[in-house]
Amino acid sequence: MKFIRYAKGQAQYRGILDGSIIKRINGTIFHDYSLSAETENINDVVILPPVLPSKIVGFRKNYNGKREDIGMPKIFMKPQSSIIAHGENIILPENQTVKIEGELAVIIGKKAKNVAECHAMQHILGYTIANDITAPQKEQDLTVTIGKFFDTFAPLGPCIVTDIDVSDVMINTYKNGELVQSGSTKDMIFDIAYQISYLSSIMTLLPGDIILTGTPSAAVEVHHNDKIDITIDNIGTLTNQCISGKL
Repeated sequence: MKFIRYAKGQAQYRGILDGSIIKRINGTIFHDYSLSAETENINDVVILPPVLPSKIVGFRKNYNGKREDIGMPKIFMKPQSSIIAHGENIILPENQTVKIEGELAVIIGKKAKNVAECHAMQHILGYTIANDITAPQKEQDLTVTIGKFFDTFAPLGPCIVTDIDVSDVMINTYKNGELVQSGSTKDMIFDIAYQISYLSSIMTLLPGDIILTGTPSAAVEVHHNDKIDITIDNIGTLTNQCISGKL
């Protein structure tokens, strides 16, 4: 199932995407909801970020290595204000190098605190695509990175997909049509169950919270007018344009 959040006129809605048709729903995707009689064509609406989380937590350097060599996971956070939707512009701050990373994002579906790995996957609503953007020269350390906090530095979407196996799916990132990142989720060092369990031992994960699970290859520098497409098997494609300017 594909959940989508969208706007038509001044109103915002949630729906289930079936091909190009959105079936509007009543209620919340985290609890009980029902289908309404209203439908929309996706070409007639504005796609919004799939969720507005209380927090975004990301894992750094989470591919192509061994746990025993890494030690403790390296995590960071992003503010809600960094989120933009599929189709919105990434604003590149003046006089800053900016790099992008295509990632699988986990959407928490129910509250998680001190969750064992064996139960962790039960707390997932679904998955979406994320672009973890950084201005590296602003980084202070490996835990909290100011360079990840800029507005527009967390594109998400276009939808949330439930009931799929993401243990071995390809993440491909394209810059202006050229493949610049590629890798499979099977190469994660800390898998998704571990990530949820680990984070829930530190903080309470709430419905709608997002976990950025890491990028499979080196970050890619971007510039004005670059078009970024991130594709993940069984989810879709997240597309955003880079524009230089003041936030």
